[in-house]
Amino acid sequence: MAVLLVDYENVSMKNGLKGIEYLNANDRLIIFYSQCCPKIRRDCMEAILSAGSSFQVYKLKKTGKNALDFYIAAECGYVSHTDVSEIAIISNDKGFDALIDFLKLKAETQDIQLIRAANIEKALMSLNSPADSRRKEILCEKSGLLDLAAEYGKYEERNAMRARIKDALLGTKYENRTAEIIDFATARKDTTRKELYTGTLHLFGKSEGTDIYRILKDMS
Repeated sequence: MAVLLVDYENVSMKNGLKGIEYLNANDRLIIFYSQCCPKIRRDCMEAILSAGSSFQVYKLKKTGKNALDFYIAAECGYVSHTDVSEIAIISNDKGFDALIDFLKLKAETQDIQLIRAANIEKALMSLNSPADSRRKEILCEKSGLLDLAAEYGKYEERNAMRARIKDALLGTKYENRTAEIIDFATARKDTTRKELYTGTLHLFGKSEGTDIYRILKDMS
């Protein structure tokens, strides 16, 4: 189980919740906030609900210097003595590094991975639980670097294919379904002719599917 403690006062305006869509039902998300940051984006809230992860919030009762940090430190100490294997503090405040160093000194918490990260995505990339290996793999793929020239070439190829399909359907009874046929064809541009044929029959029916397949086949 990964527990993520979010210093919302520190990261709410700095993409601290980036990667929230990658939470899962095994995670526990705790957001600490104050009256200066009482709002959360709708899509972030929907991602939390969709993930099914455990979710809690704590609002600061009395303002004061570093007051919210003490809330987080106290909760971090508490959860470190429960059945967890990973704890991530989501904050840009380097002061939490001292807390992590202290917990790592204690024998009873040395088996827990404790980290601080600027956002949820970076935290999930750093956690090492075998149960989260697929999630980490997806995040690595998402953040991987691509060759700009090659990607632009693919973009131009897709646009050229769309233009050819549009021209091929012009004046046919399928012209009003151009957008649908383009989406279908571009999603299957690397399939075999047999797969393309069965796909058109499945989506458009035997009669229309056969006609559309012939149009697409003649373009290749």
